[in-house]
Amino acid sequence: MRLFGGKKEEPKEKPKEEKPLEKVLYTLSGDKSLNDQEVERSRSKLRTSGTEKEILSETLTRLYEAASEGRLTTIERDQLVAKYQNQLSSVTSTFEHSERLLGLHELEETRAELIKMFQDKFTELNVKIDDIRKRVDVKPSQAMAIKLPPLTPPTPPAGEKAPEIKMPTTEKPVPPTTTPTTPAAPRRTKADDTLEKLRKDLQKELEKLEQIEMEG
Repeated sequence: MRLFGGKKEEPKEKPKEEKPLEKVLYTLSGDKSLNDQEVERSRSKLRTSGTEKEILSETLTRLYEAASEGRLTTIERDQLVAKYQNQLSSVTSTFEHSERLLGLHELEETRAELIKMFQDKFTELNVKIDDIRKRVDVKPSQAMAIKLPPLTPPTPPAGEKAPEIKMPTTEKPVPPTTTPTTPAAPRRTKADDTLEKLRKDLQKELEKLEQIEMEG
């Protein structure tokens, strides 16, 4: 029983409960430019415009052959060439646009795959780190700052112009000099080279992580 005027006893502070080590979550995100319908539409346009390109190119070749065999005059040939050349230019533009869209889609899909692989590996490493800390009774004492490269390309210094991107142009066909050859192999795009480089870089990083785990 507390006497009148006595000093009130302050409640004792409860010992702070130790919280488990919080896992570091490294979250990356990637946006998507095309939906599934747009991707399929681009693939369809790529197929149809690619076929049209082959037909028009073959037509232009036949016109030069007809002129060389005397079945067309030079004026008649040039008139028909101009007609089909305009069509070929329009079809080539559609083909290249669809090709770029699909290249963009492939790069974004590869980025999503790399993000998932990285996050899975990152989570696995955090679990192992937490497990070892508990075994050796060590807690993290300080945060470690990690500098990441910018996600956007660096801007050129003041006074300098950004490099211009040259778009592929359609050259005027020339008369054939040899007999028809077998179809050429599919053209390798910049997207294919970029995907291959990303996969190689990721593989190197994963090998480094595996080596670190083995040594640990």
